[in-house]
Formats: sequence, C-alpha cells, structure tokens
Amino acid sequence: MIEKIREYFINNVSLAEEYDNILADFLGEDATTYSIEPIPTEKVIKAYRDGGSLNQFVFQFSSREFYDNTVAQNIANLDFYEKFENQIEDNNYKKILPEIDGIQSIECLNNGTIQDIESGTAKYAIQMRITYEKGGK
Repeated sequence: MIEKIREYFINNVSLAEEYDNILADFLGEDATTYSIEPIPTEKVIKAYRDGGSLNQFVFQFSSREFYDNTVAQNIANLDFYEKFENQIEDNNYKKILPEIDGIQSIECLNNGTIQDIESGTAKYAIQMRITYEKGGK
C-alpha cells in the first residue's frame, strides 16, 4: 500500500521538483525530503455480514524543511502544507485516488505541524487516512 501511496503523490500531488525524495518509513536529515510513515491503528472501521469490511490505513506524510527565525521561511513551510491539504481534498472530490483496490477516499486528518526542530531544519507532518472496502465471501 505504501508504494501505491508514493506513486499517487509522485503523479498527482505537486510536492517538489525532486520526487525521488519521497521515502518510506524514513526521513533523512537534509531539507526537502519526504516520507510516508504508517501509524498503528484499528484496521477495520466496519465489518459486514458477508465477511467484507470497510477498512482504513492511517499514515503520516512527513517532510524535512529549512527552518530559521525568519517569518518568510516558516510561512513558506506552512503554506506548503496548506496547499498540500487543499490538493488532497480537491483530488478526493475529483476521485483522483491512489490505485488501491476498493479505495473510497484519501483525506488529511489535521494540518501540517512541526514535529521537531534540528539545526537549520524542522520536521513537519500531517496525518492522513485512506478508507477502502475489502470484499467478503
């Protein structure tokens, strides 16, 4: 599922000039790198009588960004996440979704926020969720 989400971001979400910087479950120390990180949660939202279910996959989209005491830099970081969230919402409305069997939606669960700060960079993250149906018998 992570690879399908990564492909979705590369092909359908304007992120950065270098799409190879989207990693899986690892965020590097250099600025302008991105990562998709699973978040442990209940998988089944609703079980159906036929054995099928409505499921969720919750993950965090993280990035390492330049960070300093200038207002312009930090507004640019927050602006990236605001545009990112708007594009996910717009794609969801247009049914531009990751190529996952039974997918219903992809959504942002919160705004992009700072997770930690290091010398000259900060880790920003936004929690996301994919809902999908899994067939029964």
